[in-house]
Amino acid sequence: MQPTADIDSQLTQALADYSALIVPGLNNSGTQHWQSLWEARLPHSTRIELDDWTTPNLDKWCNAIVKQLNASEGPSVLIAHSFGALASARMAALLPEKIAALFLVAPADPDKFSITQRLPNRPLKIKATLIASTNDPWMQITKAAYWADVWRTAFLPLDNLGHINAESNLGGWPQGIRELQNLTRQLT
Repeated sequence: MQPTADIDSQLTQALADYSALIVPGLNNSGTQHWQSLWEARLPHSTRIELDDWTTPNLDKWCNAIVKQLNASEGPSVLIAHSFGALASARMAALLPEKIAALFLVAPADPDKFSITQRLPNRPLKIKATLIASTNDPWMQITKAAYWADVWRTAFLPLDNLGHINAESNLGGWPQGIRELQNLTRQLT
């Protein structure tokens, strides 16, 4: 296992030039979720704020993203999970000038929420990485690959990590940090 100090250093280096905006999915991300662990380690990170984390309302997620982006001094890297990944992709299409890059992890299937038509159906104008698991109950890997292709994002399929959340027992998720570093290196 990689020492925590090394993980912290890598995460800080990955976002040295950018603020990070944490965009959780339904039910927010608990204390053992990699998003929460990253947020606690990143001095220039914020999390979107919602009154209701249990109702999948794309407009409310998008409005929360816009509010945080407008409060940021420069473009942010959106670190999004599940339903939050869908809202982040929508905002990247609408406000690319406010977003430096997208890190989309385990996006939920937009068909489950009847929002497919509201998502971008063309390549995004910013750098992005989409990570999905071969056994994610929220979206089949083939559908995740489809969205990565539509949005022209880098695509990383991972074997048997479920929904890539706290139940996946990833801890600080060093592999995710390395992928985030790969993404942010492309921005300079």
